[in-house]
Amino acid sequence: MMKLRTEHISQRLLISMIIIIVSLLFISVPSIVNSYQSYKRAERALIEVSVLRNVAELTNNISRERAPANQVMSSTPEKRAEYIEELKRYRANVDQQIEETTQLLKSSGFIPHAQHLSLQLKSSLKEGRDAVDAYAATPQSSRSSAQLDHAIQKMFAAWDGSQYVLKHVMLDSVGKDSRAATYYSVIFVLSELRDQAGRVASNIMAAITFGEKIPAENLANSLQNQRQAYHLWDLVHTILPEAHKVPEYTALHHRLKTEFLDQGIPIVKQLMEQSLQGEAYSLTGTQLTEVMVNKFSTVVDLQTYLLDYSLNLAKKDYIKAQQKLVLTLVVALISLMAAIFTMVYARSKVFIPLIQARSQILRLAAYDDEAQGTQNPDKVTLFEAIQKLKQRLEQRDILEFQLRNIANTDALTGVSNRLALEEYIKYLEHRPEKLSKTGLIIMDVDKFKHINDTFGHVVGDQALKCIADTLKAHVRASDLVVRYGGDEFLVLIEQIEFTEALYLADKLRCHIVNQEIFIPELNDYIQVSVSAGVAVGAASWSRLLEKADKHLFRAKARGRNAVAGD
Repeated sequence: MMKLRTEHISQRLLISMIIIIVSLLFISVPSIVNSYQSYKRAERALIEVSVLRNVAELTNNISRERAPANQVMSSTPEKRAEYIEELKRYRANVDQQIEETTQLLKSSGFIPHAQHLSLQLKSSLKEGRDAVDAYAATPQSSRSSAQLDHAIQKMFAAWDGSQYVLKHVMLDSVGKDSRAATYYSVIFVLSELRDQAGRVASNIMAAITFGEKIPAENLANSLQNQRQAYHLWDLVHTILPEAHKVPEYTALHHRLKTEFLDQGIPIVKQLMEQSLQGEAYSLTGTQLTEVMVNKFSTVVDLQTYLLDYSLNLAKKDYIKAQQKLVLTLVVALISLMAAIFTMVYARSKVFIPLIQARSQILRLAAYDDEAQGTQNPDKVTLFEAIQKLKQRLEQRDILEFQLRNIANTDALTGVSNRLALEEYIKYLEHRPEKLSKTGLIIMDVDKFKHINDTFGHVVGDQALKCIADTLKAHVRASDLVVRYGGDEFLVLIEQIEFTEALYLADKLRCHIVNQEIFIPELNDYIQVSVSAGVAVGAASWSRLLEKADKHLFRAKARGRNAVAGD
């Protein structure tokens, strides 16, 4: 047998080298194709980030148009002409940006988005501007706060159209797996935050301008906008990975909180309180616009920074993918040339010894049939290896299950956290029939800050644990209890009628208020209460949450320790 191999070594070497070359081709071609696809994805991601940046800027500018529009509508006759000219200039810039963005969307392959921008957005923006102009042309004596508020709401609708394009550019992007895509959600949330920031003041603008009491609906809307602004601010910091929170981002994020959340919103709250107390307003509508407009710029500054940062990342990834493609082509060519050269130059000095060495290894690896009987040790070893691998995989599955439970559970209270809620929301959104029968109870601890300030955070944590334990003890095992915020809990119940959900919410409230928490330092017990908002069934999760959240505000407005719903 050995003699036979020696005589046919050249033929076998030739066959082996052909196999090697073919194998190299099989390896190289997919690598080249993969590198080329990565290059094209990086190129596409760069285009999409550029488009996203342009659309985000347009969305912000449309939202910002409300400021000069509000100035025109709330200005005195002496300054109206100046403000009208300023508004005209701003509108001209926005119109030019719409045209440029439309062309960019078309050239980048976002044809439906360009059509939406060119048709629906322009139409809704025209309606908003017409409402503003109609109000501005109305004699001072014939104006009303309702007309002003109508014009403001029309401008909100124009922003909704631009935000729709921004959202769908993100959803339809093919470069979602790029590094730059890490910032897509944050950029979108900041765009939402910019609009919520504008609505906080705009919802009370009409009443402030006319010196009238702010309507209850506008108060509720402004409060909801404020709350949403706080949530969005928290969400920005939550969804952005820690590795991306560079010092420049942290400074801008802190500035947003300081100038808008800590300084801007209190101005609006003061005016709302003055309305509720029947006092004269400390600011006019024009002054309110001038004071708040600079506060909103902090949101835009942070978004602009992230857009620029993601654009730079996309450029770096594009260059890296381009270099990788060139390197893959060079390596593939060198590999093929090296294989051919090896076949020509080392057929007798390298491969024959290798083949001989292989034969020796096979002989050494062979076993003694008489000693081993019919058992093949290779098969036994393979079986043992498979069994060992199976055990490790089972151990890994158990560990993953444990880690998933830990990740989905709030460490303090033991109930589900936002990660678990997100998975449940995905489940509901794929089953609209379940969402229509799903009940949501939002519970917020009354005066929780007072508890922390008075008794300390340890007592506050104890109160949260007590509330969580009470909720778990009095709902079904199939119901989901979530710690949604610092002192806010959600209870989601499938297949429930509204009256049952309202009854359950009140029962939970009673159980919580009847609980007593022992304070060792005082050698006494304290009680906590909660307010709850109830909603059952909606077209989407966000709508269900919005309904329940609005009812929570109503419950708080009744004096706390109450349940509201309709």
